[in-house]
Amino acid sequence: MKRTVLVMVLILIAGCSAGEGAQSRTSAPTTVAAVDASCSDPGGVDWLYVSSVSSDGRYFQDQHGDPILIRGDSPWSGVADWSPEQAELYFANRATRGFNASIISAIGAPGNGGPNDKGATFDGLEPFVNGDITTWNEPYWARVDEYFRIACRHGNTLFLYPIDGWNLTDVFASATPDQAFAYGRMFAQRYAQFPNIVWMTGGDYSPDIEDLAAGAESDHVLRGMLDGIRAAGSDKPFTIQLGWDKLLSTDHPFWELLVDWNFVYTYAPTYQAVLDAYARPASARDPRPALFAEGNYEDENNQSETAPTTDETLRRQALWALTSGSPGEFRGSDDWEFLDGWESRLDTPAVTQLAAIRELWQSWSWWQLVPDVDQPLVAAGRGTRSTDDEMLDVLDNDYVTAARTPDGSLAVVYVPTRRTIRLDLSLVPQTATLAWIDPADATGPSQVAEIDRDGNVSTPGPNNDGDEDWLLVITP
Repeated sequence: MKRTVLVMVLILIAGCSAGEGAQSRTSAPTTVAAVDASCSDPGGVDWLYVSSVSSDGRYFQDQHGDPILIRGDSPWSGVADWSPEQAELYFANRATRGFNASIISAIGAPGNGGPNDKGATFDGLEPFVNGDITTWNEPYWARVDEYFRIACRHGNTLFLYPIDGWNLTDVFASATPDQAFAYGRMFAQRYAQFPNIVWMTGGDYSPDIEDLAAGAESDHVLRGMLDGIRAAGSDKPFTIQLGWDKLLSTDHPFWELLVDWNFVYTYAPTYQAVLDAYARPASARDPRPALFAEGNYEDENNQSETAPTTDETLRRQALWALTSGSPGEFRGSDDWEFLDGWESRLDTPAVTQLAAIRELWQSWSWWQLVPDVDQPLVAAGRGTRSTDDEMLDVLDNDYVTAARTPDGSLAVVYVPTRRTIRLDLSLVPQTATLAWIDPADATGPSQVAEIDRDGNVSTPGPNNDGDEDWLLVITP
C-alpha cells in the first residue's frame, strides 16, 4: 500500500495440496442466504459497474457489455473505520468527483488501517463469533451490507478483499483452506445480488517460500477463498495484489493462471510495469487488462531518499499508465487509514486535476488506444526509457509515452518535461489537428500545437501548476 515500501513478508511454509483441499471441501455444508442489494439511485441515475473483462482482454466492461474506464480511489480500511454517516459522506463525495471504483478490505487489521487485530470496527463490532470465520456476527455484517449498498447507490464498484494479506497474520491466521473455502462461498452467496463487487486478495503480499509454483500455506488459504467464491456461482473478475517486489499479479506462478487481470503495483515510473503487463505474450489467459492500481499516494513518500510526492508526481503516474495501455487507474492518499480530519481532505488540487483528466479520457474512444511502441509515432525526443527494476523516483525520469488508435483517428502523447519531439509524419493525418492540453487544468482551453515540415513539435512552456508536463492530442 502506501504505508511503507518494505514488503510485509509472511513466513509461511508450503502446505495442503490442492487435491486435499478439494476432497474435503465437497462436504463443507456452510451456506447463507443472499441479502437484498436495494441499491437503486434515489435520483434515478443508471449507474454503471465493473462486471467483466472484454473479449480482447484489454479493458473492463460494465453490466451492459460496454467499456468502462476505471476511475478509482483507495479507502482500504473504510469498513472498519467509518460510521454509517461517514460512509455516506465518502461515497457521495467520490461520486461528485467522478470516482467509480474503490479498493477496500472487508475486514480491518492494523496493517490495512483498521483499529485492531481482531477485525473489529471502530466501535467494537467483530466480524466473527469466537474467531470462527464460518460463524458470522450478524451486526457486523449488517453494517457491511449497508456500506456496500451505499457504494452501489453512488455508482461505485468495490474492488473487494474478503481476505487480504494483513488479515492472514491475525483474523485468518489459523484458517485452513477448507475453512477459507466455506468463508469464500458464504461471502459470495451473501452478496450475490450486488452488481458492484469484483474480487481481490493479497495486498503487499509476499509469501516466503522457495517453490513459488507449489504455493505457501497462505496461498492455499487464499485459493480456498477463491474456490469458494467460484463454487457460489460468482464469475466476477478476480486478481491478487502482490508485494512491490513483484509488480504484476502474473509474476507469481501459483496465481498466474488464476487471475483475470494484472494489478500493477509500482512506485517507479508507471509506464514500465504497465507496458510489461500489456506486452505479455499470448497464452491461455493473455492478454489481460494491465491496470495501474497502486503507486505513490498523495501526501506520502515511501522513498525517503527521493523527492516528496507532488501533484505532478500523481499526474505523471496516471498519464504514463493511461498512455501505456492501462484501462483506467487508481489513486490514493495518506488517508487510506482515515486519519483524524480526513473529511476535510477529500477535495484537493490533485483530486480536481485527476477528475478533469479522467473526464477528458472518458470523452474519447480510450479502449481503442494502443501503446505507441512497435510503430513509434514519436520518432525522436522521447527521453530515456526506464527498463530495470530499480526504485527510480517518478520525478527522476522524463520518458515520453504515447498511444494511438489503429485507424489513426486519435493519438495522445504525454510529454513530462519541456522539450521538442519529432513525430513520424507518415502517422499524422494530413488533415489532423494538433493541440496541447494542460494536464494540470484539463478543463481549460487547449493550445494549438505548431508542427514544422520535419514533424518537430515543441511544448508550450509552464503549465497552470508551473510545471512543464503536457498532453499532445492529435485528431483528424
